[in-house]
Amino acid sequence: MKNIIKFCFATFLSVLLFASCTKDQIIDGGVSNPKVNMTTYDYLKSHPRGLFDTLIMIIDKGGMVDLINNQKTFFAPTDYSINAYISIRQSEIRRIDERKNYTLDSLFKQFTPQMLRDSMSVYLFPDEIIRTNLDATGKTYQSAFNNYSFLMTLEQHTNDDYNAGGLIPERPSFMYYNRVVGERDVLVAGQLKDPSGNTNLLDVKTICQTTGIHTNTGVLHVLNNGHAWIRSLKLNIK
Repeated sequence: MKNIIKFCFATFLSVLLFASCTKDQIIDGGVSNPKVNMTTYDYLKSHPRGLFDTLIMIIDKGGMVDLINNQKTFFAPTDYSINAYISIRQSEIRRIDERKNYTLDSLFKQFTPQMLRDSMSVYLFPDEIIRTNLDATGKTYQSAFNNYSFLMTLEQHTNDDYNAGGLIPERPSFMYYNRVVGERDVLVAGQLKDPSGNTNLLDVKTICQTTGIHTNTGVLHVLNNGHAWIRSLKLNIK
């Protein structure tokens, strides 16, 4: 009997501690400080998990340190994004010769320093772009690469999976980096479609996985890892 009582008490205590930990993980009593006391380049280079190591190599190869630090906003692609581009190029090359590889070294042979700067400039903006200035309608900003502008939106999460535990009272909103191809897509029967009906003109919509990091030189947003660097944007950069 005593063993049963001890077991029941231990089970109750475990459930109580789990509930407390779950709540504390969400309601921690404070808001994180978005300000970091370093330049945008130095922040990317010093990331503790090395999330931008390949990006830093591209920035260095293209002589872009000043370009990165002189722009007010950077939507940074992660190493996953760059690796996705490399994987796409390798798949294309192997359709012709299955023995060939495409690596980061191949990228550096293909891209001149100017091509690297142009490719990265579509993620850089001379204006400060922050969440509080955006809504679902969005605002268009001219990138540092003159031929291309992008639509930035702040949109509410569309389903209720965020509140599975009942601890988050407000529907979250996420920031999107959008490349409008042709005309802006419209919602038709629950699906986004280009007004022309041409599926090749569907807009490209990338969610930001981190937003609003304020460095000494500008604002940094981090694009979702699933974004394929350059290739996702349907650009024509030569």
